Amino acid sequence: MRPLNPSPPWRRLFALTSGLLLSVSLLQADDYAEKVLPILKDSCLNCHSTKKQKGDVDLEQFASVADIRRSPKIWEAVLEQVASGEMPPKKEKTLTAAAKQTLLGWTRSTLEAIALANAGDPGPVVLRRLSNSEYTYAVQDLTGVPSLDPTREFPVDGSAGEGFTNVGAALVMSPGLLSKYLDAGKDVAQHAVLLSDGLAFSEKTTKRDWTNEKIAAIKAFYARYSVSGKAESVLVQGNKVDLVGGDGRLPLELYLSATLTHRDALRNGTTTIAQVAQLLGLNAKYLGMLWSSLNEVTPSTFLDPIRADWRKATPTDVPALVASIKAWQNSLWRFGAIGHIGKQNGPKGWQLPVDPVVTMEDFRVAVPAGDSPKVYLASANLRSGRASLVWSKPRVVVKGKPDIAVALPAGKPSGPNQIIEVALPAGLPKGAEFLIEGHLPKETSAEACVQAWVTTTPPAVSGRIVPTGAPINKKKGGMWSDGEGAMGFTAPLLVTEGGVARQELLRSAQAFRDLFPSALCYASVVPVDEVVTLTLFYREDEALRRLMLDDKAAAEIDRLWSDLRFISQDALLQVESFESLYQFATQDANPKAFEPLREPIKRRAAEFQQELLAAEPKHVDAVVRLAADAWRRPLKDGEADQLRALYQELRKQELPHDLAVRRLIARVLVSSAFLYRGEKAAAGEKAAPVNDWELATRLSFFLWSSAPDAELRALAASGKLHEPAVLAAQMRRMVKDAKSERLAREFGCQWLHVRDVATLDEKSERHFPTFVSLRGAMQEEAERFFADLFQQDRPVLSLINADHAFVNGPLARHYGLKVTGEGWQRVDGVRAQGRGGVLAFAATLAKQSGASRTSPILRGNWLSEVLLGEKLPRPPKDVPVLPETAPQGLTERQLIEKHSSDPACARCHQRVDPFGFALEGFDAIGRARSKDAAGLDIDTRTVLPGGVSVDGLNGLREYLLTRRQDDFLRQFSRKLLGYALGRAVQLSDKPLLDAMVARLKTGEGRVSGALELVVLSPQFREVRGRDFKTNQ
Repeated sequence: MRPLNPSPPWRRLFALTSGLLLSVSLLQADDYAEKVLPILKDSCLNCHSTKKQKGDVDLEQFASVADIRRSPKIWEAVLEQVASGEMPPKKEKTLTAAAKQTLLGWTRSTLEAIALANAGDPGPVVLRRLSNSEYTYAVQDLTGVPSLDPTREFPVDGSAGEGFTNVGAALVMSPGLLSKYLDAGKDVAQHAVLLSDGLAFSEKTTKRDWTNEKIAAIKAFYARYSVSGKAESVLVQGNKVDLVGGDGRLPLELYLSATLTHRDALRNGTTTIAQVAQLLGLNAKYLGMLWSSLNEVTPSTFLDPIRADWRKATPTDVPALVASIKAWQNSLWRFGAIGHIGKQNGPKGWQLPVDPVVTMEDFRVAVPAGDSPKVYLASANLRSGRASLVWSKPRVVVKGKPDIAVALPAGKPSGPNQIIEVALPAGLPKGAEFLIEGHLPKETSAEACVQAWVTTTPPAVSGRIVPTGAPINKKKGGMWSDGEGAMGFTAPLLVTEGGVARQELLRSAQAFRDLFPSALCYASVVPVDEVVTLTLFYREDEALRRLMLDDKAAAEIDRLWSDLRFISQDALLQVESFESLYQFATQDANPKAFEPLREPIKRRAAEFQQELLAAEPKHVDAVVRLAADAWRRPLKDGEADQLRALYQELRKQELPHDLAVRRLIARVLVSSAFLYRGEKAAAGEKAAPVNDWELATRLSFFLWSSAPDAELRALAASGKLHEPAVLAAQMRRMVKDAKSERLAREFGCQWLHVRDVATLDEKSERHFPTFVSLRGAMQEEAERFFADLFQQDRPVLSLINADHAFVNGPLARHYGLKVTGEGWQRVDGVRAQGRGGVLAFAATLAKQSGASRTSPILRGNWLSEVLLGEKLPRPPKDVPVLPETAPQGLTERQLIEKHSSDPACARCHQRVDPFGFALEGFDAIGRARSKDAAGLDIDTRTVLPGGVSVDGLNGLREYLLTRRQDDFLRQFSRKLLGYALGRAVQLSDKPLLDAMVARLKTGEGRVSGALELVVLSPQFREVRGRDFKTNQ
């Protein structure tokens, strides 16, 4: 058996003093018989005898100390009631000072001895069902879907122990509840998404929604790297269709700006590409490629002008650089219609390369308006090989009429750059076009390159290459096309066939396209350029993968696409769609154009059918793995086989695979191994450590109200979790995790009794019309405050004296705090404005108030019992109900004071009302006030129990921090321990509570000190033996 190490202080003390306990016990027995029993007979048994048992208390049953050890809880109450002066009642015979001292001293020492004798007792072994919250959180974590709410129709869990809903004794199971668990399991199973290699879960339950989720995920992935651009148009069967969005574009502005802003630092080595990319949120891979290319000295016809401009540029010149690059992108790329990819004469892809390098070109321009129209023939030599362009067949074309020949000016232009002015006939009709052909002479050098264009205004010819213009489909016109027709260019580059100039230009064009794709990816995913299309989803992201993605990111997008294909089953849907589209094409087109698609579609469908069959056993394996996670331990021998056998049985019943898998998931979730936190007690009487899997479950349900995560499971599997250093480290990790917000909600808000403020509907709408809109924020403030306490390891006393608050815009206005924005934020320095800590939460102040007025009684009772741990007797049954509105002339406080003056009520009210009076500066929904609802002045001065005078919140806060600090810290420790153990705190826990209070009074008293003592305690790490016998 694994020993506990290190041993807690009280364990070491017990080990050292165990020999003395017997003698102490004997002395206690003697004193009880000689000194204590006479006091009981004289002052207590008149009411608390076996016969009368007033208040269900029988003190006559305790004939010896052994009897007290068996039932020490009653004596804890005796100690508290006598010490507080509640017992004996004033109307009964009072104890003399000496008798009271004797009774209290003996009771304290006896209880202390009993506590030490049983220190570290883990407590009763209870088969504990998951609470509704724990079940919900466990399902959410198991599926990864935080929106699931499987217990929304469950009956509400009752609280027990220290006032929490995670106490095993109160978590019963009924046939009706079991039925609800079965329904919940089936409902959760509907959210399972079957994938090619296993399972995932979604907040949705239909294939269409799952498909849309994957589409959205792919789009979101692409958006991480690309930006939206201007939408382009595509000509489809002669019709113009807009491409929605123009997403997936390369964010040129961001990357060029980065290279210019950090150019000097990159050159002198004071920063790196990786550092710049991280600073600006850019992709380091592409930024490095761009930087290298811009600084490259190897000549490149298309990149050199951009490099030259970049070297002279400053960050303010980025728009001009971008415009230049985009002009060349439009020249060197074109786009095909996705719906026609793969058909006869259809495009080979969406983004297609274009090479504006030709040996001959037909030029066409619209004839300009006017009486003396002119056009200009321009050409420029771009390389060392001198050449003169030959212009031929100049003519004017008018639809429906013969071509009109046009004469070129006589003479041959000289020089590398040429402009020829051509006069056109006057009186040409609207729509007339000028056409001319251009080519190089046969004797032109193989190194020559001439750029030519035709304009209707005098052009500027510099000899520097200019963008060749968007490619034009000579058959249909437009940059976009549904086919592979010949492309024309506005300003083509003319070369000789097979010349070195042609080869260099083609290499240069490809280098440009490699660095500057017009689009990184087809980010729309769903084709938008067709009314009817076979392509349900289109993937084209080669440029993105090549330029920006590392192996991890590439695997991520591959996985998203794989999931989309599997979930949507588009390979099967295409078979049906093909016949429909084929028939549709017969109406106004040649359906044979789609014939090349038939066999590939059928082949993909057959392959996908095999993929579906291959995935079926993987789905069952995934459910088996799910069971191990859900049941929070490795599967026992035979359990995996039983699950697989159940699946086979369901299939024999002719359930389809999908439904059989879902039934299997439901079976996992309705298993007792999931619904209950079972622990195996060791043989014998002594407590023994729980195994590491059980310890992982204890820790995760304490801090996260849910099952262990992968890291905890790995440590449990390794057998290292029980090691104190490892366990403490996991506690620190887990409280910093976002899931510790559940500890704030389930522990903090339950402790303060504000867990249901968000749904509180007891306030008068007439008096407080804003409450309903604020109540959710009121509760969230408490949750955020406690989450910050645990996650940031704040001092526990900050619950009382914090100088900060968490508010959103509406709650800040409710408090009178000045903030910027409407979102949640931390505001410091709030004590000066009457806020800070749990005493000033609107949630606590509103909850402990009436429908239309404050209630000092409720607030005082809450502070006494909840914050200080005092126990008050129940009010008499015939206590009159106070009116919601104070009678005229009386303040609300005076109304309470009049009620509390009743002798039957005064004793308790003297203990609680003063606390509530100190909080009268806040109205029934927590707003600060100086007058009550009747307009009468508020008086927050009061005298607290013990004769301490205080005034308002600040005085009450000071009182708690100075005179009642130990009581508050003990109450916090008691509640935390009770919540962690899921049971009522018992006498044997007193040494641990003492240690927790001592730790919280040391140094800054941070909450981690209490948490560490809890998780390292034997109560938390051990379980009673099967034959355990209490010494009490």
